[in-house]
Amino acid sequence: MIWFGNLSHVLTTPAPDAFGPRPEHERMRHALERVAEQAPQLAGGALLDALAATGWVDRSTAQRLLPEFSHFDPDRHFSDYLRRLSFRGRLAGGDFREGVRQVVEDLVGDGSVEEVGPEPGVRFRSGDYEGIVLAYPEVSFTIGGPTRQAIDAAIEEMPDAVVVVARNFDPHAADQLSGALAGSGVPGTLVTVNLLLGMRAISLRYQPSLDRLVRVLGTGRPLRSADIACLGDR
Repeated sequence: MIWFGNLSHVLTTPAPDAFGPRPEHERMRHALERVAEQAPQLAGGALLDALAATGWVDRSTAQRLLPEFSHFDPDRHFSDYLRRLSFRGRLAGGDFREGVRQVVEDLVGDGSVEEVGPEPGVRFRSGDYEGIVLAYPEVSFTIGGPTRQAIDAAIEEMPDAVVVVARNFDPHAADQLSGALAGSGVPGTLVTVNLLLGMRAISLRYQPSLDRLVRVLGTGRPLRSADIACLGDR
């Protein structure tokens, strides 16, 4: 698979040398985890380049050891990583947003982090369809403050959908989003991290059409498990 990302995104922090000498299999595992957290879809030469870019292993070592790590599941590690981030609050906002961007790109083939009013969001396009995803690593999330300002800014652009992603939502969040979007004609969808990752897993396995994926993202209400499960129907 061709990867158009930036290898600098998978550089470790802190640097591997800060940990002192480590067995090469442990270093390889760290490299695989770092790459999976940023680009779980990589394979072949692009994967070897990304592993080397982490600084944990060089390219020749990665190529030699990779067959011994056939048990490593980058998609599962990526999902676990994004779930962990979703508990960490706004200090993890940049990493969480980048993870959500990766999911959106996996779903519709496009996703970029750009400013939306007072804070960044994920923009995606599929043909003539355009959407904006606002992602927050928070529990019992409510729609207010900077989020409301970002939604107001999004409405001015008249996208086909506004999607808000969080670990989970306060019971009043759906009404808050509906109130923010009232009269705009823009549907607003709430989706938890678990459901978004479930959508990605079903999409990777069953390859539903882009139209079906986009329709789910633009549902215009809180997504439910049944909405995601229907993507697996042939």
